[in-house]
Amino acid sequence: MASWFGGLSSGIGQSLGQVGGSLSSITGQISNFTKDMLLEGAEEVGDVNTELQVSNSKLRDIENVQTMQRSENERLRKLCTELEEKHETAELQVKQQSLDFRNRLQQKEVEVSHLKAKLNALQEQMQKMQASAQLAGVTLQTINTSSFMPTSQTPVSAFQGDDMDFGDVIWSQQEINRLSSEVSRLESELAHWKQIAQAPKSQGTQKTDTNEICVLQNVIKELKQKLSHEIDEHQHELSVLQDAHRQKLTEITRRHREELGEYEERIEELEEQLQPGILPHH
Repeated sequence: MASWFGGLSSGIGQSLGQVGGSLSSITGQISNFTKDMLLEGAEEVGDVNTELQVSNSKLRDIENVQTMQRSENERLRKLCTELEEKHETAELQVKQQSLDFRNRLQQKEVEVSHLKAKLNALQEQMQKMQASAQLAGVTLQTINTSSFMPTSQTPVSAFQGDDMDFGDVIWSQQEINRLSSEVSRLESELAHWKQIAQAPKSQGTQKTDTNEICVLQNVIKELKQKLSHEIDEHQHELSVLQDAHRQKLTEITRRHREELGEYEERIEELEEQLQPGILPHH
C-alpha cells in the first residue's frame, strides 16, 4: 500500500512536473506572442502615424493648390471683367470716331457747297461783264450818231441871226465843250470795254494780268481746280478713315474674342481641377 502511494506520488509528481513544464512552455510562448503582438502593434501604430502625417501633408498641399487655383480663378475673372470693360470702351471710342468722321464729312460737304456757290456767282458775274462789253459796242454806234449832232448843229442854230447876243455865244461854246467831254468819256469807256471784249482773242500774245475778264477766268479756273482737289482729298480721306475704322474694329473684335475664348477655357480647366477626385496627387 505504501509502495502504491509512493508510486502514485511519484507519478503525480512527474505528472505535475510535466504539467509545470508545459505551463512554463505555454507561458513562454504566450509571452513571446505578446511581445510579437506588441511589436507589431507598435509598428502598425508607427505606420498609421506616418500615413496620417503623409495624408495631412497631402491634404495641406491640396488645400494650398486649391487656394492658389481659387486665386488664379478670381484673377482670371477680374481680367475677363477688365477685358469686357475695355471692349465696351473701345466700342464707345469707335462710335465717337464714327461720329467725328460724319461731322467732318458734313463740314466737307458744306465747304464744297460754298465753293460751288462761289463758283456759280463768279460765272454769273463774268457773263454779266461779257454781256456789258457786248452792249457797250452797240451803244457806241448810237452815241456816235447822236452825240456829235449838237457839235455840228449847235453853231448853226447859235449863229442864225445877227441879233444873237454875246451870252448865247458863250452858252453855245460851253455846251460844245460839255458835249465834247462827254464824247471823250464815252470813247474812253468804249475803249475799255472793247479791250475787255477782245482780251480772250489775244491771250496768246498779250499779258492777261491787267485784264479783268482774264483775271476772273483765272479765278474761276483756280476755284474749279480747288473744288476738284477738295472733293478728291475729301473722298480719299473718307475712304482711308473708313478702311482704318473697319480694320481697327475687326482687329479689336478678333483679339477680344480670342482672349475671351482662352480665358473661358482656362477657367473651365481650373474649375474641373477643383472638383473632387481630379486634383493632382503629390
